[in-house]
Amino acid sequence: MNKIDLIIDALDVSESLFYDQNKLQKAYYAARELKALEPVAWMLPEYGDVISASETDGEGIYTIPLYALDEVTK
Repeated sequence: MNKIDLIIDALDVSESLFYDQNKLQKAYYAARELKALEPVAWMLPEYGDVISASETDGEGIYTIPLYALDEVTK
């Protein structure tokens, strides 16, 4: 189980303990959105080289997924 799964499980279990249900629901949905993200690039662990996700699927030597956690608008 990874960190985002731990956060989601904790939010799910503690829902009845929070007074502000709206804030809890927002956190829960945000965690679910983060879990559903696809990597935008992959990194080579030994050298830090990066390759775009369109060029590889995380197989081979590029094994560390990189995610865009914030939207950037131009």
